[in-house]
Parts: sequence; C-alpha cells; structure tokens
Amino acid sequence: MGSMARPESNGSNEVPQTPARVATGEDTDMAEERADRSSKELRAQLDALRREHAEQQAELQRMRALLAAVPDLIIRLQRDGTYLDFVSAKDMPVLLPHRERIGRRVSQVLPPDVAAAYEHATASALATGQTQSFSYQLHIADQTRYYEARVAPSGPDEVLMVVRDVTARHAADQALRAEKERSEHLLRNIFPPSIVEQLKQSPGQISQRFDAATVLFADIVGFTSAAASLPPSDLVHTLNAIFSAFDAIAERLGIEKIKTIGDAYMAVGGVPVPSLQHADAVAQMALAMRAVVSQFAFPGHPPLSLRIGIASGPVVAGVIGQRKFIYDLWGDTVNVASRMESTGEPDRIQVADSTYQALRERFVFAHRGEVQVKGKGALPTYFLLGPRPSDSDDPATDFATSTDRS
Repeated sequence: MGSMARPESNGSNEVPQTPARVATGEDTDMAEERADRSSKELRAQLDALRREHAEQQAELQRMRALLAAVPDLIIRLQRDGTYLDFVSAKDMPVLLPHRERIGRRVSQVLPPDVAAAYEHATASALATGQTQSFSYQLHIADQTRYYEARVAPSGPDEVLMVVRDVTARHAADQALRAEKERSEHLLRNIFPPSIVEQLKQSPGQISQRFDAATVLFADIVGFTSAAASLPPSDLVHTLNAIFSAFDAIAERLGIEKIKTIGDAYMAVGGVPVPSLQHADAVAQMALAMRAVVSQFAFPGHPPLSLRIGIASGPVVAGVIGQRKFIYDLWGDTVNVASRMESTGEPDRIQVADSTYQALRERFVFAHRGEVQVKGKGALPTYFLLGPRPSDSDDPATDFATSTDRS
C-alpha cells in the first residue's frame, strides 16, 4: 500500500485554536441586562450615599445649632493639659480663639492659678472616673468674669470639659446678698439680734414672757413748748443727737431700746436676753442719760433735762404689725414705769418700790412718797440719787431718806 502523507509538525505540543464564536443577539441582550442591573445598583448606592450625606449634613446643622444655643464652652483636653478641641459658645468672651489653643497646654494659655485648677480637675477625673467641678474667674476685656466648669473622662487619656459663664448670675447673687445684708441691717436696727434670728427661722408670731425685767421711760422736759417755736430742722437735729447718745449708752450697758414716741424714750433691761443685773443696768443708764441730756439745748433755750420713770417686774414682749413691725412690751410693769415718769419731777429719776427693793443695797435713794397709779391706787415711790459709795461703813444701811417733794 502506498503510504499516507502526515501533516507537518513543528515539534511543539500546541492544541489547535478553536475559531472564536460569533456573538448572537441573545448574548447581546444578556450583556445589556447585566449592565442595566449594575447601573441600577450603582444608582441605588449613589442615592443611599446621597441620603446618608444629607442626613449627616442635617445632623451637623442640628449640632451646630445646638452648640450655638448652649451657653457653654466645650473643651477636650489630654491628660497633660493639651487642648485637643475648643468650641466656644456664641458671644462668649474668651482669652484666645480656637486656632491659638489647639496643641498648646492650658499652662501656656491661662493664668497660673486657673491652669492649675484645670490640671487638677483633669487629673482627678481621670484618676477617679468621676465628674469633677470647680469655679474660677478671668479678667477679660477689662471685666472680671466668673465661670463654673465640669470635667468628665472621655477616654483613657482625655477629658471633656464644659465651662459656663456665670458672670450675670454672680452679679445677681452679689446684688441679692447686698440687699439681704441691707435688709438684715435694717432689721437689726429695729429688733434685738435674738428676735431677728427668730424672725428668720420662724416668721410667725413672736411673743415671750419675762419674769424679771426693768422698764425705763424718759421724757424731755419742756419739749412741747420749745418745739412750737423751733424750725423743724433744729428740732429733728437736736432730738437725733440726744437719742443717738441714749442709744450708745443702752448698747454699752446691754439695755434694749424699745422705741421713741415724740420726745419720749423707752428701754428695758433683761429683755430679750434675761439678765440678773437688769435693774442695775437700767439704773446706770438713767443716771448716764440725765448727765448727757444736760449737754444739749434747743437754740435759744436753756439746757435740757429729763423726767425719768423706772419699774421692775414681769413683762410680755413680742413683735406686732403686718407691714410696719415693732418689738414692744406689755404688762403691769410697763404701765407703772410710765406712771413713774409722768408723775415724776424734772431732772429726777423716780422709781417704783419694785426697783427700789432690787437696788437699795447698791444705790442711794430718797423716799418721795406715794403716787396714785390708775388701776393700782397709791404706790410708794423713790428718787434714785446715785450709786452707793463703795466705802460705806454699813453696806446694808438703807440710804432712803424721807423727803416729800410732791
């Protein structure tokens, strides 16, 4: 048989190439479908991104509006006091703006005492994990401003600090304190200190009975006739000087001034703070008042003198009034003391028997006689002359002498 011809070989193992398949219409449709699907997915993703971006922008706007509305300074600090972020409230004065703080330490920006407070609060917040609070003040633009700060840990090595400007509140508090002090000063000019404290603690009705007190009434002799011819300024000036001198004596001796009525002056010993020496103190005040008033005179008139009455015994004391308050006394002792003054003599100190019995061993008296007292009848009275001499031979001797000066 004749041999068959073999294909020529180039000595390689290459597989013969299959001719490329011609794309059909079906293949084109599938490709377009895939492309369309991918396009829709991309558009959906793009729309989602756009919505997310819009929400983020809206949230950013809300946060900006919130920060603008919050009257606080918000600060992020590292453990070493380095500023990480700084957002100041609108219209809140600051020492340095944001750009000059970031990356710098508080000790490079704030006064030493304020920086030390920042650093201490930061260290304490990080060490304890608890919010720390402190207050400080800064001098900004020729004004002292006051701040309150709260510091909370916001990470292992950083804190978030919220600072509020409380300058307006501080000024209001200062004004309130000043007004309170003025009011309290006014109250202390009207009421005894112990009564002021009672009014502050329980503003209801205040009344108390005192079993041992000494009441004094004093009246300026000839005041009514002199007042009719004096200019008001001269009258008020002289009375103010006299009563101010009496007030000083009362304060020195621990006597409580009750009130003045025209030219009359009323005071009490042993009220509202009980004292075993109430009668002695009032007697000393009466003698001092008599000596002081002689140094005064209305223009064109002779030196003034007093008519003084004193009585000892139980009294009731209390605060009365709704709009204009007064601390006053009531009781038989008050009535007798008033009668001792009204029935007394110029430049004399007339005392009831109750006061005489309390003082007879330490003061000198002259027996005046009996005085008719409304509702009481005839009562024995005495004129107080002065303290008994310390070198008396017999301290128990009764120095009252029988004199009728009625």
